[in-house]
Amino acid sequence: MIVIGHWFNPNESGSGYNIDIQNGVLVVTIFSYQSGGGPQWYLASGPMTNGQHNFTGTLDKYVGGQCISCSWKAPTVVGNDGAIAINFTSETSATVTLPGNRTTQIQPFNFGFGDPPGGLLGEWVFVYDIIITFAERYDYPVQRAATPTGNGTVWDDGRRGACELQVTGVLAGQVVCFQFSSSGVVVNQYLFKYGLDETFSGSWVSPTTFNVYSMKGFRVKSKDGFAKSLIADMDKSALVKAAQDTAVGGSVTSDAATISALSEAANAMSRSGACQ
Repeated sequence: MIVIGHWFNPNESGSGYNIDIQNGVLVVTIFSYQSGGGPQWYLASGPMTNGQHNFTGTLDKYVGGQCISCSWKAPTVVGNDGAIAINFTSETSATVTLPGNRTTQIQPFNFGFGDPPGGLLGEWVFVYDIIITFAERYDYPVQRAATPTGNGTVWDDGRRGACELQVTGVLAGQVVCFQFSSSGVVVNQYLFKYGLDETFSGSWVSPTTFNVYSMKGFRVKSKDGFAKSLIADMDKSALVKAAQDTAVGGSVTSDAATISALSEAANAMSRSGACQ
């Protein structure tokens, strides 16, 4: 599930890519500039290939259309400036190849949530399938100190749950979340890549067998209380249906290094938050 919306290269501010995908068809509008400095917008569209990892199209140009305060007038296509190719290396990263073989790395524009730990604040629903499908909801309004391998924890004191982005060690680059019993025993543990208001490459990891099962998560309410209405209003069965494509049960056993890293992260997080 590639992130829909504004993408850009943080090192190339002033231009960007608005990407939308529906039923395997990608549309990208690009705001850029001519060599003389004038603005230039492009539109490219067409089917994706390679399991929705790749897209190739032409950078079509339009002129003579409607000005912002004018009556409608149809624009005219005036050719293109060559080909564009987009290779999505993950749900939140892509390499763009432009005319002249220039390449640039783009990512979704994180303008409202921020990076973890603050970017994890809010309400989340994690959906995973073992024999039956589970949907667990957590509210993380509280930010606390970092563990030795992370950059700061967020806490759901009512459910004794916590999350943290790992910045060192085996799990670096991934978010780990745990739920603890009143005695500090792990009862749920999750592992995923942070994706603004979704989880990517997510897993629920059994706290007893350490078997891994695919998980999909959604932020249903931001830290300031803004709800993602489509998901927030869903009942559990509808939410499960929305996550089925990415939350299909598995049974792959974690490697020893991951098991050890998860156990150490859980212990450190439990101590840092005192399992309120």
